[in-house]
Amino acid sequence: MSAGDVRVRGLAETLLSVARTGDMDALAPLVTRMVGANGPQRHLFEPVLLELVAMIVRILRRRSEYADNEGDLYAVELLDADDRDVGIDQLQPALRATLRAVLATLNADADDARFHVSLVSSDPDPLARLDAVAHALRWANTLDDARG
Repeated sequence: MSAGDVRVRGLAETLLSVARTGDMDALAPLVTRMVGANGPQRHLFEPVLLELVAMIVRILRRRSEYADNEGDLYAVELLDADDRDVGIDQLQPALRATLRAVLATLNADADDARFHVSLVSSDPDPLARLDAVAHALRWANTLDDARG
């Protein structure tokens, strides 16, 4: 693992640790440095989001009884608050791309995962990038907390 990889993984783990404490005053500057158009760590947005996606996938695989079945394909069922189906294309673009990156990673398609994360990264709206990171942190936290 390169020094850059260690830095990215460390930042992703720090973001998740701080998010778990609920300390938004500490989390906000960490995220802002990455998602802001002129943020000093803007160059880390894509690799950090990819690492958060990888964390989500590791948690899902650890929790799944099917984790070692080669050739399995993963899909997602999205439901609204009333348990009605929601099509993935109804999600906001950055959230949709992040979810598709998780699915691509689960399905061992690293190129597709990178493509979807690059869509988020290239979104001109910093709030879209913020939304993607916030959801990835929430998913990782919720899934990890739900372990049995």
